Amino acid sequence: MKRNLLFVVLLVGTLFSCKQTEEKDKFNVTVEVRDFEGKQVVVEKRVNDVWIGIDSSLVENGLAKLSGMAPGNEFYFVSLEGVKGYVLFFAEPTAISISIDPNNIRDAVITGSPTQNRLKSFNDQYLGFDDVMADFYQAYKDAQAMADENAQKIAEQRYDSTERAKTKFLVDYVMRNNKDIVSHYLLSRNSYLFDLDELEPMVKNFDQTMKSIYLNELVNRVQTLQRVAVGQTFIDFKLESADTGTVALSEKVGAKLLLVDFWASWCGPCRAENPNVVAVYNDFKSKGFDVFGVSFDNDRAKWLAAIGDDGLTWTHVSDLKGWGSTAGKLYGIQSIPQNILLDEKGVIIGKNLRGDELRAKVAELLDVKNK
Repeated sequence: MKRNLLFVVLLVGTLFSCKQTEEKDKFNVTVEVRDFEGKQVVVEKRVNDVWIGIDSSLVENGLAKLSGMAPGNEFYFVSLEGVKGYVLFFAEPTAISISIDPNNIRDAVITGSPTQNRLKSFNDQYLGFDDVMADFYQAYKDAQAMADENAQKIAEQRYDSTERAKTKFLVDYVMRNNKDIVSHYLLSRNSYLFDLDELEPMVKNFDQTMKSIYLNELVNRVQTLQRVAVGQTFIDFKLESADTGTVALSEKVGAKLLLVDFWASWCGPCRAENPNVVAVYNDFKSKGFDVFGVSFDNDRAKWLAAIGDDGLTWTHVSDLKGWGSTAGKLYGIQSIPQNILLDEKGVIIGKNLRGDELRAKVAELLDVKNK
């Protein structure tokens, strides 16, 4: 009898302890939403571009209460039924309050999260650069309208200088705060800004004992960029052609120089660069220069129209998956325009060559080859 009673006491104690641990590891979010009575509020996370529901609740008396296990190393998303956009919050084991105006979800106010406070402090300064850049961009447009080339040049230089300062601010924060989940998140979301030689030291600088999905993403990106660095052999892929059937990259390798051009019809900078690529192609195709266009389009008709409008007479392929492009993932493409230059053996000998730099590089290499 006593043994049975002791067992029950121990069992209840264990269950109570487990319950306490479970509660300690949960986040609790109270969302205050004006004029949203009876509508749904959802907490989700995103894994490999897939949205996974965590909790949901209806708004009652202006409030929705949500909770879930707090991983301690991940940001979650709050969204409102029928409202575009979401609110990002760090899912840590604490009580968090979020005040949202459905008409202006981007300006939600989050309190109770120390990690969120650090992110907000960073963003308040980081996004301030955008306001300055917007002023310089407007100055450039105004000067352009007045055909004032000197003023255009000054505005462009100031814009570029501010953009560099913005990037430096990010790098300095990440390098200085190498044990902070906020740094993992920020660098992961902005990794497209950096080449391998810039990104790798920042990733290595992190405290490797501190794990997060964002650090995993960064390690994977470094590995991808290493596989397609200058000096590496191309990675093959086969996609649907703009004409008929499919074409593999390996079918085009063998030209003295092959430019693999990642672009899209909807990409303004890509379309602006196309005349330069066309000019280089026309001037050097007889000497062994070729181009292989890889589109990040979703709409086949718009893709084909852009090819015709811009006079792009080389081979084009696409799987029409936009940013989900198979080729884009193989080559770590997170922004366009981008390109890689291959020699006749398929070795990568250049990356992201544009304008006069592309022409000079092609002329230099073909002159060497033709001697």
